[in-house]
Amino acid sequence: MKTMKIISIVIGILVFIGISFYAYMGGFKTIEVKHQSFGPVEVFIYTHKGPYQNLNQSWDKFQKEWESIGITECNSLAIYLDPPDTPPENLRSILGCRMSGLTENQIKSIQSKFVTFQIPQSDCLTSTFPFKNVFSYFLAPTKVYPKFQEILKHESGKTSVAIEVYGGSAKFVDHIEFYMPLGISRDVFLPLEKLFESK
Repeated sequence: MKTMKIISIVIGILVFIGISFYAYMGGFKTIEVKHQSFGPVEVFIYTHKGPYQNLNQSWDKFQKEWESIGITECNSLAIYLDPPDTPPENLRSILGCRMSGLTENQIKSIQSKFVTFQIPQSDCLTSTFPFKNVFSYFLAPTKVYPKFQEILKHESGKTSVAIEVYGGSAKFVDHIEFYMPLGISRDVFLPLEKLFESK
């Protein structure tokens, strides 16, 4: 009987810790969605194909490459090309750094080493989610995208891709921005799809 009581207390403590951590991460946050313009934004990019949980490996490779040409700061974002029901091994992601604020020499170095792409201006569904730690990258999409889909059911706008903005690499950011462009033809992002044809 005493053992059962101890087990119950331990389970209760673990549940409390789990709920507290979930709350700290923003799990109970009410997701607010609005319409907002995004772009145009020019970025230099790096491709990732496969499960999202492996994105950090591609980010590390990407960072080593832009640091090798003297870039010290990346105002980062990612473009996700595929719907959520895509098999994980076929998911295509574009990692990018904004080119605004870079010097002419830096831009020349980037253009000699990386593919660049301009995200066009568009009206978007947009939302934010608090960033606490690496787990935020996994929790935030599970909260934001279902809300986007819920709103899209009642609107006529069609989406092409999803964009997540993470902010500067050299300073702490406290939120992730989510954008879902509306009314833009998928053909606009065809150059990004072609980057995966040889992969």
